[in-house]
Amino acid sequence: MHAFGGFRARAGGLVTVLEVSGVEYGQMEFDAFYREHRDGLVRLCYLTTLDVEVAADATQEAMLRAFTRWSTLEEQMPLAWVRKVALNLCRSRWRRAQRELRLLPRLYTVSAPEQPLRHVDLVKALQSLPQRQREAVALRYWGDLSVEQCAAAMGVSAGAVNQHLNRARSALRKGGVPEPEEEMA
Repeated sequence: MHAFGGFRARAGGLVTVLEVSGVEYGQMEFDAFYREHRDGLVRLCYLTTLDVEVAADATQEAMLRAFTRWSTLEEQMPLAWVRKVALNLCRSRWRRAQRELRLLPRLYTVSAPEQPLRHVDLVKALQSLPQRQREAVALRYWGDLSVEQCAAAMGVSAGAVNQHLNRARSALRKGGVPEPEEEMA
């Protein structure tokens, strides 16, 4: 039996039952949801944070929160909910890191870690974008979401998403990154 915060999960090879305040929920549907969407969510979070560890942590935390609420989420749109939670966790981590950078003296320089993607130019180009533009690009082009779905995930209007995408494309074009094949509405 493993304890995670306010709930316990019993494992017999795979997690099969979740107990929250003594109530048990079957997890076959959640297991399938997790297997189907975890890798894509990690990629999305990586493209918005450019940090593999933060992306994996945000994905795991979002999935854990979905796990505890699965009985209510499975009837709604669980992927949209998990995506929004993961992006919010990425933003929170980014804000916390920015505060730490301002508060901690710079005692040493940190060399850049090796990039896990083969297209280092893409990573450098994404690093040059502001956070919200990077989120919009990752959701639209790698998450394959519509502008409206991007807006819901980012918590902004569709017009704001289009503005972020237009500014990002312009900045990327100036940096020598080719225009995506798909035209935006």
